[in-house]
Amino acid sequence: MKKRNRFLRVIMILLVVLTVFKTVDFALSELTDKKAYRDAVSVSEEEWNGVFGKVAYNETLTDSDYELILSQTGLGKPAVDKLITEGNVGRIEEYREFYLMDKDYVCYREGVFACHEAITDENGERITNPDFADIQNGDILITLSIHSLGWRHGHAAVVVDAQRGITAEAVMFGKKSSYGKVKDWKNYPLVAVLRLKDADESIRNEIAQFTDENMIGIYYGLLAGVIWGRNTENIPVTTQCAHFVWFVYKNAGIDIDSDGGTVITPKDILESENLETVQIYGNIKEM
Repeated sequence: MKKRNRFLRVIMILLVVLTVFKTVDFALSELTDKKAYRDAVSVSEEEWNGVFGKVAYNETLTDSDYELILSQTGLGKPAVDKLITEGNVGRIEEYREFYLMDKDYVCYREGVFACHEAITDENGERITNPDFADIQNGDILITLSIHSLGWRHGHAAVVVDAQRGITAEAVMFGKKSSYGKVKDWKNYPLVAVLRLKDADESIRNEIAQFTDENMIGIYYGLLAGVIWGRNTENIPVTTQCAHFVWFVYKNAGIDIDSDGGTVITPKDILESENLETVQIYGNIKEM
């Protein structure tokens, strides 16, 4: 009888703890969502047509032109230039239509602690972002659509095979680093594609190859990069998503940790001056 009562008390305590956790998580998430999800602001059609006309007639674009295109489409300079070179300028208009449309999101739990978000339309139906305009080997994918207790820690990955749409990443507790799919990142409301600035394609290919050959099958460790893992002479014993991405770039002699803090986070990588924006969805760069 005593064992039974003890067991019931343990169950009750666990239920209370779980209820409190979910309540706090929901409340904190509501606060951070107000900052995370804001609709893009459309410029006047006259202003947009002026810049798009320069694109259509292959005129030289200024930095301010690229900034306006980014604000209206989520396309950075590398993606814009690629679409122009390939004669796909019509897709810029298509990206703008999607980027400015009214969207919402739904939150669902993945594992015990983390909440993931997916995109929904105005009717609440699940949708995805369009295909990324430009994905190359060595590109970095960042999302801030994953949170725990209101902290948008997000997730990060490296593209190791752009042609096949394959990433490499450290996912979560209990799992070793593994391969993923670029297309899965289209589900996130807040996502960015980043690329090493002013880097030869061969360097980015080398980073992708190093990642593919050395970084798969590493145990997940939340403290990776804090207590250990900053020495790039040896492959780390444990890693976490942002540390994983940081390590392969640091191994190539490039530090993409923007603040040099104790913990390496996806947001630190997002703000690195060594990277340029290829494409974004949502207002991830403004957070």
